[in-house]
Amino acid sequence: MELNYDDLEAGISESEQASGLKRGIQIGSGLLLIAAGIAMLVLPGPGLVAIMVGLNLIKPDNAIVRWMRRKIPGIPEEGAVPKKYLALGAGFLIAGTVVGLLYGPAITQWIRDLVGI
Repeated sequence: MELNYDDLEAGISESEQASGLKRGIQIGSGLLLIAAGIAMLVLPGPGLVAIMVGLNLIKPDNAIVRWMRRKIPGIPEEGAVPKKYLALGAGFLIAGTVVGLLYGPAITQWIRDLVGI
């Protein structure tokens, strides 16, 4: 049995290029969010939220995302996260970052005074 490859076109189709580019942007955005989330664990900002969103962008079915989804009430363990939760998370991410940038030193000083450092 011999296979016939005469009708195949060389290269990648436009739809394959578009989906590959979209996936590349998605993975890049996820890596950026994870890096920002790790930084926000020690800096002011919602680090865990950023890490979870970044992991979900890279690979939605990984073990860490499944574990986080089980721990957060209202988020289904499988399937898409409801859009209202994504919007709420993005709002908290932006608000936490803005508050951290504007009031981070004052909050840090307040905590130091409270603890007595």
